[in-house]
Amino acid sequence: MFSRGNVTEKKRFASLVQTDENVLDMYAGIGYYTLPALIHGKAKHVTACEWNEHALFALRYNLKANGVEDDRFTILEGDCRVSLKRLLDDNYTTQIRQFDRISLGLLPSCEGGWSLAISCLNLVKGSWLHVHANVPTSEKQRWTHWLCRSLSNLAVNSNGDNWIAVCTHVEKVKSFAPKVDHVVADVYVGPSSSSKVPLTDGKRCLETGVFNSMGEFIETPLDTPVPSCALNKDGVLHQNWMGEVDT
Repeated sequence: MFSRGNVTEKKRFASLVQTDENVLDMYAGIGYYTLPALIHGKAKHVTACEWNEHALFALRYNLKANGVEDDRFTILEGDCRVSLKRLLDDNYTTQIRQFDRISLGLLPSCEGGWSLAISCLNLVKGSWLHVHANVPTSEKQRWTHWLCRSLSNLAVNSNGDNWIAVCTHVEKVKSFAPKVDHVVADVYVGPSSSSKVPLTDGKRCLETGVFNSMGEFIETPLDTPVPSCALNKDGVLHQNWMGEVDT
């Protein structure tokens, strides 16, 4: 939680947040992305999910110590795969259910939360997802395309054929182990007609794809191979508790 690499990423994340945004932090912990979004990014509102009682205590302490007004944040206690489903099913209109920016800061994988993140997107403008993962260095490109294709498929199934996923940047946060990096991908997911869609050659991207390190847009193949860090039978990361849950 106090890694020097994480300090740099917290600053970077805060610089991306806009003042009119409703932000969702699906794995808030002690507030290492919630607080930068509220204090430095000046987010309109942050919904923070956390299930560890000690982290929740520290999160509330940190929010109070930094003078964050109560009406600028909501804390959802418990497993976000459960609490967010309840939020989406709730009949109360006062709760925020669509978010402009979503942080998915769970390692080694946040794959079990992807479908819920898609359910929380801004349906008109689309949203930015910041997806963290431990990825083999040699598989970063494969992982990025697979991530975009996976998010695109989830979005199309939920919202229609015109929804796309575009990764504009992959940031190396820190080295996690030999030949394995902790990375975060900035991915726009939304309708291709939205004004928020990233541009390529001055025009909106109309397909799912990835911008490489040279700033060139590369369309993601439909049959993108699954990386070894995937949470499924084709990968090596067999931690079932990280997958989706039934409620």
